Amino acid sequence: MIYLYSTHLILICFLTFLNMYRFWFVNEARRRGKLPPKGKATMFNVRHLLMEGEKDLAIQLYCEIFNTSFPKAKRDVEELERSLKV
Repeated sequence: MIYLYSTHLILICFLTFLNMYRFWFVNEARRRGKLPPKGKATMFNVRHLLMEGEKDLAIQLYCEIFNTSFPKAKRDVEELERSLKV
């Protein structure tokens, strides 16, 4: 039973760390000027990030613009990326 509790605790700590890293990653990109201020993003910014090779930031920005889940945003951004390479 103690192994189960320990595993849960480690998993919760890991997921908390990932979530904190994601917020830090986005805030650092905003500070560097890669992302527009919160609430001011457009699809032009998503396309611009894709052209620069910043796919992770483009997915995060897409999630913010359309308030979608990460997997759906990833699919949509990958589809947009394929259409841009034509």
